[in-house]
Amino acid sequence: MNASMHHAGNHLRIPFLILGLFSISACAMLTPPTTRTGEVRDVKIEEGLAPTIVTVGVGDEVRWVNHRTLPVRIDFLGGDLEEVSCHRGFTNWVGMKKESATLGASESASLCFSKAGVVIYNVRMDSALPGGKQIVQGEVRVGKSSGVAAGR
Repeated sequence: MNASMHHAGNHLRIPFLILGLFSISACAMLTPPTTRTGEVRDVKIEEGLAPTIVTVGVGDEVRWVNHRTLPVRIDFLGGDLEEVSCHRGFTNWVGMKKESATLGASESASLCFSKAGVVIYNVRMDSALPGGKQIVQGEVRVGKSSGVAAGR
C-alpha cells in the first residue's frame, strides 16, 4: 500500500514540474534581451548632444544620459528599433519595446544595435528659445566592429 501511494505521488508531481518549467520559460521570454558584445558609448544630453554622431560596432551599447534638470524625450522613427539586441528605458509599463524614452534629470536609457547601418533619432527638450521646445537630431552609425565616438 505504501509503495502504491508513493507511485501515485510521483504522477502528481510531474504536472507541477512541467508547469514550473513553463513558467520559467515564459518569464525568460518577457525579459529584454541583453546581448552586449562590446563597448558602452555615452551620449550626453546637455544644451545639445555630445557627441551628435556616435560610431559603434554591432552589439555595442549606446547609452543616452540626461544631464539637464528637466526631462527629455528620445524618439526613433520608422521601425529603427526592430534590430536591437538589448534595450533599457525604451519600454512601456508592461515591458514591451517602444520607439521613445523619456528621461528625467540624471536618468539614462540604452540600446544595443544588432545590424550595421545608420539610425537617426531626435531628442526633444525644453528650451529658452521662442516656442519653448528644442529638437536636436542625433545619429548612430553602426559598423561591423567597434568604432570611436566622434562629435560634430
